Amino acid sequence: MIKSVEMQKILDQIMIPNASDVRGNITLLSNVDGVNVIWESSNTDVITDKEIDGKAAGVVTRGKTDVTVKLTATVSLEKEIAKKEIEVCVVKAPTPITEDDYQGYLFGHFIGEENENQEQIYFAVSEDGLHFKDTNDCKPVLTSTIGEKGVRDPFLYRSHEGDRFFLIATDLSIFHRGGWFQNEQGYYDASTTGSEYLVFWESLDLVNWGEPRLLKVAPKNAGMAWAPEMIYNDETGEYIIFFASSIMNPETKYKAKPNAIYYVATRDFVHFSDTKIFIDNQTDGAVDGKEREIIDTTVIKVGDTYYSASKDGDNAEKNGGIRIMKTKNLLDANSWEKVLDLDELGLDLSEVKIDVLDNSSLEGPELFQYNKRDWADPNVPEYGIMADQYMIGAGYLPLTTTDLEDVDNAKNSWKLLSEKDYSFDQLKKRHGTILRITKEEVERLR
Repeated sequence: MIKSVEMQKILDQIMIPNASDVRGNITLLSNVDGVNVIWESSNTDVITDKEIDGKAAGVVTRGKTDVTVKLTATVSLEKEIAKKEIEVCVVKAPTPITEDDYQGYLFGHFIGEENENQEQIYFAVSEDGLHFKDTNDCKPVLTSTIGEKGVRDPFLYRSHEGDRFFLIATDLSIFHRGGWFQNEQGYYDASTTGSEYLVFWESLDLVNWGEPRLLKVAPKNAGMAWAPEMIYNDETGEYIIFFASSIMNPETKYKAKPNAIYYVATRDFVHFSDTKIFIDNQTDGAVDGKEREIIDTTVIKVGDTYYSASKDGDNAEKNGGIRIMKTKNLLDANSWEKVLDLDELGLDLSEVKIDVLDNSSLEGPELFQYNKRDWADPNVPEYGIMADQYMIGAGYLPLTTTDLEDVDNAKNSWKLLSEKDYSFDQLKKRHGTILRITKEEVERLR
């Protein structure tokens, strides 16, 4: 039967990315160009075709063997009905990774902005999370050839199922832009005329990576999309990609809203939800009623609580710092509440190069959990925060804690490490990411 041009256009948009190698939940489009799409799965135990428990159709359950599933999309346009069949292969489930399997750490980062190679992706590997060795003869592991042809602020994430890896980064090259320049409003042009895209790579083994792709995620009239990270949302079966954006007045070209944290949801890194606010500007201690900017957010989940660490405040904004917040409702922007600012802990700074732990000296915090083998007490988890000493160009400064809510360090849970406690090898580590890895992955990366 010959299909109309309009119907064929709709059918052409119905697709399943990586259909021959499905390793996680997929997107089954329910609407294309205003036309509803009805799906039928030949095996609903493997791929659902209806919403169940708040999770949209397309939830994938992997088993002991590879399974082929036929998905049928039915579209009705006026009096015309058409079907499209897509055969997908759901790959067998990987062996689950246990806490004891984690034996090392992968540090992804950029190193500077003095030449085009410094704003690319570099790797370093560690067995204890404190002493790292650069890989690849200190050369970039990944180089962006798209967008601004530079990448900063990378984030590494292991897929929910455990056998894929995602790397996402800011599409920005200060070198190619000729440096940092301020506009008449006092903001840096990179945050007002920046890219609306993020750069994305995918890998199955941390060594071999696909080609970089641009993901358009920024909200309308955004001045940039900076410092992305992601976390899996168990409630919806999606990845939540969050990042900093400013909102520009399209007429004046000035900022209409300071930098805040926004997010998009995705299952396949091809189809995305609308962009929404994730964490808004900070108002406590506001000077003259002016909201402070917030950038560089990182999030981990501990039990049923999500903890974030962010740079609260622009470089010169008062009352800002490296702020830790918490929530039990990941996507409720109003639910985040302050836990502490690092400069409120009263830590001894005599053995470090900076004299205050706030937004005037630190940015790009990375919040992560140490491997169980590295805990002082095997029954007490330990967490790390590394913050970029951007103002003095000294790279990362590590802190550790056994209690993210020890707000005044009364339990002595927080430790600020000195240079004798850690080493980052030859390359300066700028705004990066820490991924826990297995022994096999440590050896492979080496």
